[in-house]
Amino acid sequence: MPKYNISISNIDKWQHSFAYTVLSLSWLFALQKFNKNYLIIISCISFGIIIEILQETVTSYRTGDFLDIIANSVGVLLGLLIFSIFFKKKEVKK
Repeated sequence: MPKYNISISNIDKWQHSFAYTVLSLSWLFALQKFNKNYLIIISCISFGIIIEILQETVTSYRTGDFLDIIANSVGVLLGLLIFSIFFKKKEVKK
C-alpha cells in the first residue's frame, strides 16, 4: 500500500489572524478618543463571523470555516492586547 505525504499548511490561519489584528488596531486607534474598546472588539469579531457565514451561504465558490472564525477572533484579541500595551505606555509618558 503506497504512503501519501499529505501536508496541509495553516498559513491561511496566520493570514486571517494578521488581517484581523490590523483591522482591530486600525479601529482602536481611529476611535480611541471615544473609549469604546469593547464595542470595537465585539464589532470586529461579529464581522469575522458574518463574513464566514456569508461565504458559506451566499457564494458557491467559497466555504465558511469555523477555524477561520477562531483565527479572526484571536487576531482581534491580539490587536486589543497590542493596543492596550501601547496605549498604557503612551499614558505613562505624559
